[in-house]
Amino acid sequence: MRINVILSLLKKEFLNIVRDRKSFIIMILLPLLMFPLMIGLISIILTTFTKVNDTIKFGVNYEINSDFKEFVDNYSDKYKIKIIYDNEEKLKEMFDDDKLGIYIIKNNNTYELHYDENKTTEVATSSIIENLYKDYREKFITDRLAQRGISYDEIKNLYKIEFVQESVTEMGSLIPSVISMVLVMIISSVCFSVSIDVTTSEKEKGTLETLLSLPIRKTELITSKYITVFLLSVLSGFLTYVSLFCTLYFAGNILSTLGVISIKIDFSVLIIYFISIILISLLFSGLLLSVTIFSKNLKEAQNSLYPLEIFVTIVSMLPMFGIKASMKFAIVPFINISLLFNNVLSSTINPFFVILTFSSSIIYSILLIIIISKLYNQEDILFNSKALSYISFKNGKSKTICFNSFTALLIAIIILLLDVYFSLLFITSSKYILLAMMPITTFIVITIASILVNLDIKESFKLNKFKFRSFIILFLLYIGTYILGNFIIEFTANIFPSIVKNFNIYSELLITDNLMLSILVMAVLPAIFEELLFRGILFTSFNKKYGFMIAAFVSALLFGVYHMNWIQGIYAFIFGLAFAYSYYKSNSIFVSIIFHFINNLIATLSSYFDVFNFTISAFNTVILIIIGLFLIIFSIYMMETQKN
Repeated sequence: MRINVILSLLKKEFLNIVRDRKSFIIMILLPLLMFPLMIGLISIILTTFTKVNDTIKFGVNYEINSDFKEFVDNYSDKYKIKIIYDNEEKLKEMFDDDKLGIYIIKNNNTYELHYDENKTTEVATSSIIENLYKDYREKFITDRLAQRGISYDEIKNLYKIEFVQESVTEMGSLIPSVISMVLVMIISSVCFSVSIDVTTSEKEKGTLETLLSLPIRKTELITSKYITVFLLSVLSGFLTYVSLFCTLYFAGNILSTLGVISIKIDFSVLIIYFISIILISLLFSGLLLSVTIFSKNLKEAQNSLYPLEIFVTIVSMLPMFGIKASMKFAIVPFINISLLFNNVLSSTINPFFVILTFSSSIIYSILLIIIISKLYNQEDILFNSKALSYISFKNGKSKTICFNSFTALLIAIIILLLDVYFSLLFITSSKYILLAMMPITTFIVITIASILVNLDIKESFKLNKFKFRSFIILFLLYIGTYILGNFIIEFTANIFPSIVKNFNIYSELLITDNLMLSILVMAVLPAIFEELLFRGILFTSFNKKYGFMIAAFVSALLFGVYHMNWIQGIYAFIFGLAFAYSYYKSNSIFVSIIFHFINNLIATLSSYFDVFNFTISAFNTVILIIIGLFLIIFSIYMMETQKN
């Protein structure tokens, strides 16, 4: 890439954005003015609720003694306190007519303070009168005890209660949450605006075609646009940061009133904050540039970004609802950085959370950059064609027949990451929810990806009828694989007993009380959705480009990794090869789904009934291995030699 060309393109992008007043306001004025406006509003509210008149009036329905009257007259130098005497009915009438802000009714030795909290000018007044009576009570008790030669202070010191504040007050913890919400939303707003300007807006105006007609490489164009969005996003984050701490410096009294005593500025906070801004800007820039490039006009771009805006809003509000930064959130993009912002502002930094958040965000950013580079190298996308060859293969029609290998791997990685996340999130929930999370997640991701590329579901997933003869032959292959697979697992267990012990503990944790629900979440759902992913997407995509052998091996290997333990992993790899062959030869995903279901059903039932658990002698084991190998070889021979 030529640096001088990229710099020229950057200059052009910046000038175009600066000329747009709306973009300028969003990028510069909004970050600078947001926090002063917020604190100013808080100041106005506090002033309203703490304001008192020069003369405070309150009514009473009892006779006040001279001692209390003298105490009231000398209570404060800031304001005068005037007492109005009348019966309860008259006092209530005066209160309703706004002639009194507060009145006290005495019932025996209880004093009832009546006021309206909706009248903001009387909230502070009621607090003053309440303190007046409490202070007089202390004086009254002290005087009475002194008459008997007893010190009230000594009595109080015999029983002390001390409150040790381990964290900020409720309002004090809310303020960092609000601030982190504003930070995330400002950065995302800038990314939203700039991404549309440098992609959709140029496509709509026709300037993108002009640029591509110049002697400019596409990689240089991609780089300039990505850097533009990224730098302006970082700039908005920096300006927000400056605005925040300038506001905190000049509004310290207001925030201390709210209990905000934990927002500090030190070198570690600065470093983490700036790195977080860079990472979230990288993520937003990559994600939004990937989305807006598909839009043909501004309206379509805004509509496509609307779900993302909702997502960002929800994510930014999580700290306000008590969601704390924990390791289970550290790998979830955007959510982890939103929680990290809140932690940094509250000075409760977990170094492991920080490291994992940074690492996962860098990985996601690299993936997004790879996606962008593929997007911008497709002229059919840049010029609004419907063909999406960067993620799929077309059949010459409007439908997509399958994903390409890179996209298939990306879908599998996304599902695996979501599975890890949901497993951690719901680890203390119902076992049924925990077991159903992966199939549900797989279904959602596959559905979204299929809709995105207008996938031909029937052709891509081979939703075809199968021949009964082929099914029987392939069922023999399954039986042979089952026999051989169990021998290999038994052999592995004898060599590595520790991994079997860990697997048994894992299996016992998954046993539930309801057999039918267990069959549903452990046999039916995984059989359907795992086959859609590993055979319908992964095998099909790799087979399209690399052929059967590589496709079968890769899909089986990933199928094994997907189970995330050695015993199931080895077992899944073996069966993954058999399922891939069955899927390929039958030209129907229903065959592999049925075999997968039978396999899971046997495993599920064996957890409940001892009849499935038995020991076979060494001689019989050898016989079974021979039978298994024969069935595998025989079924493959029959499938390869049979006529279509």
